[in-house]
Amino acid sequence: MFNYFFGSDIRSVPYLEVLNSKIDNLKVVTLAPKKSGRGQKLKSNPVENFCLENGIPFNYYTNDAIYSDMKKGLCVSFGLIFSESFLEANAPVYNVHLSLLPSYVGPSPVENSILNEESLSGITVFEINKNIDEGIIVYQESLKLNDSMYSSDVYKECLNIFIKNYEEIVNSETVITIKHNLPPSKTNKFTKSDFSLNSKDPEVAKLMIRAFDTIGPAFIKYDEKFYKIHKFTDKPNGFPIELNGGTLYPLVITPEGKKKMQIEDYIRGKQ
Repeated sequence: MFNYFFGSDIRSVPYLEVLNSKIDNLKVVTLAPKKSGRGQKLKSNPVENFCLENGIPFNYYTNDAIYSDMKKGLCVSFGLIFSESFLEANAPVYNVHLSLLPSYVGPSPVENSILNEESLSGITVFEINKNIDEGIIVYQESLKLNDSMYSSDVYKECLNIFIKNYEEIVNSETVITIKHNLPPSKTNKFTKSDFSLNSKDPEVAKLMIRAFDTIGPAFIKYDEKFYKIHKFTDKPNGFPIELNGGTLYPLVITPEGKKKMQIEDYIRGKQ
């Protein structure tokens, strides 16, 4: 039974919420606040905020920490790599990885699966060791992708798989046999500049908007203003954005200096 949770970003929170609803006296390990923004003020992460709002005990990760009461830990989207000494000194920690390992090893499997127009992804749970995403696999389930899915859709579907198969995942310690033929592949961490749609053609831009709607969003500088593009449509509307070789029609945007809104509300406000 998991009694510790490790996570640090917005993608961790849904899994933390599930565990908190099922486990008494759950303990959480997250990362200390970091300086952020123009003022470089310390900012706590979404996991810490969730814990504070729900009265869940938490502490900050250190390489030399020993949790003598940990039976098993679950890790989801933790922003650091565990030190070898930490793993050796503590009970096993299992990671939820949103791909069919060994395909899409690394920090951004969902986003890269969409960018590469994959038709299959999934969820893998494995015991963490000193090698990145190479521990023994105890659970794996596939998920079909289609060209209408955004990354947020994939995250939701993977969470549903986790919830539906929670008891099997919690109690599984048997090494499973991989049943897919996807080749091994690696992913890298994206930076803010990777989200820019400028100089992209419409089809690439659409892939980026779908891929980055969770960790981004994608954005563009157009007519001397910045726009975050959350969703697009293939139907022409009153706010066409001309890209290399074609036109993009945004559906949900955040205009510079304004709140997130539907495109019709933005168009109405300009009239």
